[in-house]
Amino acid sequence: MDGGGGASPALEKNAAELTVMDVYDIASAVGQEFERVIDQHGCEAIARLMPKVVRVLEILEVLVSRNHINPEMEELRLELDRLRLERMDRIEKERKHQKELELVEDVWRGEAQDLLTQIAQLQEENKQLMTNLSHKDINFTEEEFQKHEGKFDTSNSILALL
Repeated sequence: MDGGGGASPALEKNAAELTVMDVYDIASAVGQEFERVIDQHGCEAIARLMPKVVRVLEILEVLVSRNHINPEMEELRLELDRLRLERMDRIEKERKHQKELELVEDVWRGEAQDLLTQIAQLQEENKQLMTNLSHKDINFTEEEFQKHEGKFDTSNSILALL
């Protein structure tokens, strides 16, 4: 690494641009340097250092290979995040819609109850008027009275259905 024959162009690259092949080139250059040191000083000089350097090169290989997969992974991660946001928005809209629907149903129930109360009051008033009319008018026959009573019963049936 003194600029001799063992220097690798991969060592000049930006770390983010390294490929797995560059790591292999670096490993080859380091191996050549180890051979030079062994030739000059013997195996004992690097015996404890070599396994550590090999491990670092293995780690570098894994990191570089992950880095090349990373753009695809990042794209997928972004898409996943976008889909999650869409899902959360949809859930929020559905929740708001459900609340609005419940409010509309509550208003409808209140109005229906008011109408039922009005119907009951009108029926009672109509019944009283029919009774008063029957006492005043002798010509009002029992059959006509029953006919009007039947209308009240029909209204009561409608009320029961609601």
